[in-house]
Amino acid sequence: MIKDFSEATGLVERNLKKYRLAGISFLVLNVLYIIIAWWKIPPVDLAMSKVVYGGFVMFLVLVLILTPLIFRGKKTLVQVLALIYGGRVIFSIYSLIGGDAFPAVPYLLPCVIFMFYLLGRAAWDWP
Repeated sequence: MIKDFSEATGLVERNLKKYRLAGISFLVLNVLYIIIAWWKIPPVDLAMSKVVYGGFVMFLVLVLILTPLIFRGKKTLVQVLALIYGGRVIFSIYSLIGGDAFPAVPYLLPCVIFMFYLLGRAAWDWP
């Protein structure tokens, strides 16, 4: 009985390590994403800059809210985020091939691919 409990606890702890890695990397890679996007964004007028920078701030707030939830091991949330990031990867590659991509896409695509892998690794036990 005790052996079964310790094995089950070890399995949960090992899976939780994947979620913790996904949570920390979600925060770090999204902050890096914001920095690169901010660096590569074309100049905008004053009225539009409030919208653009407000969007960056809202994105950062959303990341700060979702990071602890990923860190705690919310499997459904991680699966949904992995699917969203998978769609972003496909759309980014499609826009790069089509030639009408935002100038920052080649710089941001590695962040999105790596984030998709880490979220998928936690959600579906990838190696």
